[in-house]
Amino acid sequence: GKEKARARPGTMASKYGWGGVGPSVVADSDDDSSGTTGTAATTPSPSPFTVKTHAVSDSTSKETPSWATPIAAAKQPKQSQEPSTSDGKGKGKASAASSDAATPEAAAAASAGGKLPSQEGIRVRMDDLARREQAVRQREDHVKELEGRLKEGGIEVKPKNWPRCKPILYHDIQAEVPTPLQPLCKAGYVLWMLSISAYLFNFIAVTIMFFMGTGTLACWFFAALATVIGIFCSWWTVYSNLYRAVQTVGGTWAYGKYMIHQAIFVVWTVWVVIAPPIGTSSCFVAGVFVMIDQFSGGGTKGATGGILGIINIAIWGLVSFLAIYVLLWAFRIWRRGGGLEELQQQQRQMSNNVSTAAKLFGAN
Repeated sequence: GKEKARARPGTMASKYGWGGVGPSVVADSDDDSSGTTGTAATTPSPSPFTVKTHAVSDSTSKETPSWATPIAAAKQPKQSQEPSTSDGKGKGKASAASSDAATPEAAAAASAGGKLPSQEGIRVRMDDLARREQAVRQREDHVKELEGRLKEGGIEVKPKNWPRCKPILYHDIQAEVPTPLQPLCKAGYVLWMLSISAYLFNFIAVTIMFFMGTGTLACWFFAALATVIGIFCSWWTVYSNLYRAVQTVGGTWAYGKYMIHQAIFVVWTVWVVIAPPIGTSSCFVAGVFVMIDQFSGGGTKGATGGILGIINIAIWGLVSFLAIYVLLWAFRIWRRGGGLEELQQQQRQMSNNVSTAAKLFGAN
């Protein structure tokens, strides 16, 4: 029979999802001329994008559009093509999403906005993390190489390990101080920590007295100043000098600096315990005279200030006693040659043990 070709708009959109772009030709049989039903032959028309691509490839004067350019074909996996809209902009949007996914930042943003599949976003992020880990490893290897070169040149790089919360310097008694002198160094370290507690409690006591009205603003200000200066000076001038002195073999200059600063610190502790009434701001330390003045005021406030003074006197008295003891201990060690005798005795005993063992094994 004779067949007629009739165009049906919308057939291609329902079957191929192209939004009805381009005509569709369907061959239907003529019921009048033939009694048999004709077979429907659907021939899809070429997509407008395909026509445009051929037109661009034939013309050498026009540039290739951005959506037709392959983006990171070697790196990006092939994605499933999503249906385009009726105005032909779906393919351009898909290509733009692929180009944005080329960088980790764009991939993360696209994944957060729902423009990129979750698996693709995870893959891009994992690649970025792998690159960062590799960069960190390279930096660590470079630092280790530099440290090795410094050690070969006789320069030892010591890692910062003190304080543990935020290391700012290297401090290791077990590694840097000879064994016979480690007890002295540890006693000096305990003295420094106890002095910090004493400074802080004195400041708290003066602050309470100030807010109760039994102290002045000048006393509170000088107490705060003494706390800050005292904590740093007790480390840098007293304990640090002891730490360096015990590393030497009875060095006169090292031990001399320590003993001078320690003697000044002992005088300061005695001053804090007594707290003589000299000047208008003498109450910045809660000593004996300040305690008496607080109790003489009477009432609850006076009793509270007096009790705080007693506790402060006890703490600073303990600090003064321990400071005198450590000072005398360091003086005795310096007189004996900085612990050299104990070290020589240990070396002689070790050599005797080695020689005895050698004779026994040699005899056998």
